Amino acid sequence: MVEFEKFEQLDDQNFFVEFVTAHYQTAWHAFNSEVGITLVLSPERVEYAYETYQNNIAEIRVRLASQNPDHYKRAAALLDALNRAQVVTDLDYDRAVIEALEQNAPVGLSHDDCAHRLKYIHFLETSCNQAMAFDLAFRCCGTYEADAKAYTPNYLENVCHYLCSHDDKNVGSLYLIFYSYFA
Repeated sequence: MVEFEKFEQLDDQNFFVEFVTAHYQTAWHAFNSEVGITLVLSPERVEYAYETYQNNIAEIRVRLASQNPDHYKRAAALLDALNRAQVVTDLDYDRAVIEALEQNAPVGLSHDDCAHRLKYIHFLETSCNQAMAFDLAFRCCGTYEADAKAYTPNYLENVCHYLCSHDDKNVGSLYLIFYSYFA
């Protein structure tokens, strides 16, 4: 598995494709497997995300005297590319796991635990692409921070709502998400 160290690595298409694919398949695997969900990815859309990311970076460079976007701008360019590409094309469901949750049947789980997991499934159904895109861009941006802090589930939900609901967003507005959070 490839390991992210700096944004310049994402300029290599093979690295980008392998890194993004690995993140989408493994980052939330523990949570997703507990609720019987497997993400289905489109390799073509991952490649489209790469092209979009490269175009975003090129557009940012044109406007910068240094020609070198900072990590907030690069994270915004990545978030925009992944969000636009909608890399996750489907969710595969383990019906037995989901039915057990709906019937409050799993051993060791309370009614509230089952309800919480069902709410997570609904979140994935409505915001999976946005959540995964933000998570990856956030993690990449955080590698540059001396005191990187985690986001809360509420923050993630708000970012996903913004990504799903606003068609007028652009790399500049997404930049503000990262800059305001970390700076």
